[in-house]
Amino acid sequence: MSDSRPDALTRQGAPMTSTLRTGSIGLGGTLMQSIAQISPTLGIFYTIAFTTSQAGVSAPLTYLAAFVLCLMIAIPLRGLARHLPSAGGFYTYVSSGIGPRAGFMTGWLYALMVTIVPAALASFTGAILQDALSAKYGIGIPWWVYAVVILAICFACAYRGIVISIKFLVVMTVFEMLVGLSLAAWGVFNPGVGGVSLEGFNPVNIQNGSGFFLAVVLSIFAFTGFESAAAVGEESRDPKRIIPRAIIGSLVLIGVFYVVTAWGLQIGWGVDDLASLAESPTAPAFVLADRVFDGGSLIVLIALVNSGLGVCIACTTSATRTVYGIARTGALPSVLATVQEKHRTPVVAVYVQSALALLVCLAIGIPIGPYNLFNVFGTAGTFVYIPIFVLMNIAAYRFFRTRRPEEFNPWAYVVAPIVSTIALGLIAFYSLNPLPAFPISLAPFIAVLYVVIGLAILFGRNLRPGKRAWMAQAGELPDVD
Repeated sequence: MSDSRPDALTRQGAPMTSTLRTGSIGLGGTLMQSIAQISPTLGIFYTIAFTTSQAGVSAPLTYLAAFVLCLMIAIPLRGLARHLPSAGGFYTYVSSGIGPRAGFMTGWLYALMVTIVPAALASFTGAILQDALSAKYGIGIPWWVYAVVILAICFACAYRGIVISIKFLVVMTVFEMLVGLSLAAWGVFNPGVGGVSLEGFNPVNIQNGSGFFLAVVLSIFAFTGFESAAAVGEESRDPKRIIPRAIIGSLVLIGVFYVVTAWGLQIGWGVDDLASLAESPTAPAFVLADRVFDGGSLIVLIALVNSGLGVCIACTTSATRTVYGIARTGALPSVLATVQEKHRTPVVAVYVQSALALLVCLAIGIPIGPYNLFNVFGTAGTFVYIPIFVLMNIAAYRFFRTRRPEEFNPWAYVVAPIVSTIALGLIAFYSLNPLPAFPISLAPFIAVLYVVIGLAILFGRNLRPGKRAWMAQAGELPDVD
């Protein structure tokens, strides 16, 4: 454990104005941080058509398989979170397990990715609002206006503090999940052609192995976000107990939600007519909601907007806390570790993240369009997650093998990491072979650009003579006991 005094970091790394507001949120709030960043209704409503097109009636099984694979990632992550509850998250984990250079690159990639995600999600949500409101009510407000409003709300929540952000997330996440489960329940009690069937969970019905695998690939990244509880470790009560529970708990809750909702949506549509679900030009949830009662799609729209706003708030929290955690050690400019005294938020990191998200949203989103922005940067995020999780797996093995040998568990720190790393490698291969069509084909190159920028900072700034003091602090913790 590092020296808990603020001047301990001032001597060796970045000066720290003050600490974050410790003990602010409990298990429920921490759970909602992870679940909101997963984005439940967006995750299921906008993947069910693709997974059905690839896996047919077995689509619910793809979410179950994706859950099991994500659990293989979460198990070693849980162990690291139990011992290293830091705002730096992956930066601290990988620095402790592998070393500060790998830790910086991991933290940099995660921070930059979740900084830009709100721009992509706000644009996507704004486009959904524009299309739906224009078609149904003739409201012609352009998508970027909605996107700017969403980003402004994110900024306000991030500036005011973790408590208000979590309050927003609790209300919004519970609402959207209730909408998804209600729609699924309606489908089960009012099934379409083919009636209620459990055939979707029978592996015998997997008729296209490659299609099923592609559906699992997409489903895996519909789960990403469960790791974000790590970023609020210092602001939670009893973080060494709460954060590991939130990581696993959020994954289990979303796993149940996805499997049940996917099954219910298929049943409601009609298991004997799934071809039309897969080819539906409108998100199936909208179609099913209007079958429930006239205008029901408006509730789905509200849930989707709610989901988009929730993930933007959660990503803003993750990004700013990670940047703060890196900067306070000196690996990024110390000004980014400045904490606003009244609200105890990393105020400069909030300003920088918000400005960058707004810039990407407008400067790139307007020329290429909101859906292209979402697809390009969302896919780039997929490529970024792969090295982050692989490095985390290696870090978990080394941390428990060398620093906590009495807790070393071959299942948790050898088998699970190997299984998930192989799965991530296959995802990378099939995502690049063949290369997606333009402009999504830009995604892997954007991910490489993230790496290049990180390496430039690492070698051009952090590894220069006289600038390496941050390395002694990279894997250490503030006092969070």
